[in-house]
Amino acid sequence: MGFPVKKQIKAVVTLLETLAFLGCIAAVDSGIIDKWLTGVPFLAYALTAAAVVLLAIIILTSIRPAPLFKRRRILLALSFATVGSVHLTTQDFPAYTAAFTYPHSSFYFLYYACILIYAVCGSGPQFFSMLALCIFGESVNCASHGYFSGLSAAMSSHSLGFFADRGVKLLPPLGYMLGAGIVPYTLSAMRKLKDSAPQKRQIVSLSQQMGQNHPALDAALHDTRRLKNPGNTSVLIMRQDGDEGFIGNSNIENLLSSIVYFMSRNFKAYSALGFIYEPEAKSFVLNSYHSKSLSIVKDIRIPEGKGVVGALALDKQAFISGDLSYYSAELLYYHNREMINSVVAVPIISHAKDLLGALVIDSQENNAFKEDHKDIMKRFSLLAAALITNVRMRLFQERAAAQFQIFYEASQQFINALHLPQVFDVLVSMVEKLTPCTRIIAISFHENDKSGRIIKIKGASPDLQEGFQFKLNSGLYSYVLLKLKPVNIPDFQAIQEKYYRFSPEEPALAQLRSLLIIPIVDNQSKPSGLISIESDCANQFQGDLEKVLVTLVGNASVAITRAGLYHNMELLATTDGLTHLINHKHFQEQLAKELERTNRYKRPMALLLMDIDHFKSFNDTYGHPVGDLVLREIAQCIKQALRANDIAARYGGEEFTVIIPDNGPEGALATAERIRKRVEQKIIMSGENQLRVTISLGCASFPAQAATQQELIDNADKALYYSKETGRNRSTLYVKGMGKKD
Repeated sequence: MGFPVKKQIKAVVTLLETLAFLGCIAAVDSGIIDKWLTGVPFLAYALTAAAVVLLAIIILTSIRPAPLFKRRRILLALSFATVGSVHLTTQDFPAYTAAFTYPHSSFYFLYYACILIYAVCGSGPQFFSMLALCIFGESVNCASHGYFSGLSAAMSSHSLGFFADRGVKLLPPLGYMLGAGIVPYTLSAMRKLKDSAPQKRQIVSLSQQMGQNHPALDAALHDTRRLKNPGNTSVLIMRQDGDEGFIGNSNIENLLSSIVYFMSRNFKAYSALGFIYEPEAKSFVLNSYHSKSLSIVKDIRIPEGKGVVGALALDKQAFISGDLSYYSAELLYYHNREMINSVVAVPIISHAKDLLGALVIDSQENNAFKEDHKDIMKRFSLLAAALITNVRMRLFQERAAAQFQIFYEASQQFINALHLPQVFDVLVSMVEKLTPCTRIIAISFHENDKSGRIIKIKGASPDLQEGFQFKLNSGLYSYVLLKLKPVNIPDFQAIQEKYYRFSPEEPALAQLRSLLIIPIVDNQSKPSGLISIESDCANQFQGDLEKVLVTLVGNASVAITRAGLYHNMELLATTDGLTHLINHKHFQEQLAKELERTNRYKRPMALLLMDIDHFKSFNDTYGHPVGDLVLREIAQCIKQALRANDIAARYGGEEFTVIIPDNGPEGALATAERIRKRVEQKIIMSGENQLRVTISLGCASFPAQAATQQELIDNADKALYYSKETGRNRSTLYVKGMGKKD
């Protein structure tokens, strides 16, 4: 494809200008116009002054978005002024003699100054162009002053002395010129290469990272790899070979650092910044920046509509200003007031027209940026949009994969969790993997008394403890249990005066911000409990995260229902259906465990056996239904008289037994008497009949009165038989030698 006509014309003009300046340099150095300047010697000093002024301007404007040292005409003008000044102020020397000395000028330092400045602050093409022009001009200057006189004769006579003599005198000043530029240019290039190395490693093969078919990205890369701005500054997107990704990892932190780095390099801005837009918080968050200022607010969040950056969220249009004082909007990202005059801010818009962030450059100069700079910034925003979209997609995929793994682990662990506490342990651990939180509360619901009970708390809980119960009322937790709908509060502090969790008198919690309450529903669409997730950060459980947590709790509800069924099966296998005490088989198992624990820790235990007095005749008189009622009432009396760790069981028929851990003979006898008195005082209502019964009890202790499990049971039975034989309605402690009469 041929070059456009405008580019062809521009190339021709550039070539003609360069040839014109070279001609002027050659004309001055040739001495042709020297005779015209005999009467105006100050012209040489005028050229020197012009060269010094140009050098000063180049130094002072080196940090501008379009520095003068990159302009071709300035380079040529400075070269002409320098070479002309040195030539016009060079002292003539006699014709070629053995005493020949190299021509010298009081302003010869201009060569070194020009070369040094372009070596330090110029790019390669500018530096080497200046070096070549200076050497060319000085070579012409030497020729015009007779330095090469005698060259023809030396060549015809093959005399090497001429070349040796001229070389000794010519090579040092030319060597000084090269040294003045090559050494600092090499050091500067190495420093720039080192500074840009981390950024180069990040800006790699965008098309491979994003996929081969990414129209927006391909267009942006095509337009941006080499885009000239009015100041002859090129936007160069660096690339390197290899399979390395666009960014080292998929973390959103410092995501825009590479793009911001090249914005800063391209525009020579005072500050270049990249912001990520968070739609949930409706604010721009500073992601990366390069700045000459030390006052950047690193953790700045700019709300939607605030300042220059925040306004981008409203109109999604690029903003450019050459004099910021005409606008009332502030920049907001500086700690102190900076004298910023020029700003370009462009929104980062996705292919789906969603706002993703913003790119900003600013300058302390007035009118530092032109409309073409805004167009370049828009192209940078295309790159940023492709990068953010790609990384967010990758984060989404990684998060989805992690969530799938968590759900898989949860399903496996829920299968093995046969008891309710185990199910809640699994649920709490999986919630912690899905989201950071400060506290998780598991609450079970009891249909019989319409109350909730905290059965597990994970995290610091100064205001609540496990076992806390509450009745259904108008609190948030009661609302969830009644309506069976999740409640997601982004900031509890904003509603704490209006709503409460359990009761209006509960203490205020200054650290509670985000609160998500999810009901647990059984297979009959009835409440079986809830899970409460808290955080000290606002807006923690918004968006898709709520759906994920609700799904997890839904999976847990199946396991909770199964655990309830398993618990009921265990009760059927271990509990007496009439009295709801443990049955004889389970009693024997529990007694064996308690004896093992007693032996391990060397602590005593006791066993009670009891029998309802004259129960057979009572049954014959009132019938078996009344007898069953009596058994149930006696079982309740026994449970009410025991400690929390005592174990009551139905031994068989009208007999009951109680395992009393950590108690000796005296404690066992006291417990027996407490049970006996409670039963004696109990009035059992059967229709209009008021019934009373009594019981006889025998007790034995381990290891004081028995050495084995069977011996302990036998001795308690002997004591019971003694109570029945000696009058009934009494408690007897086994003593050695006590036994049944034949």
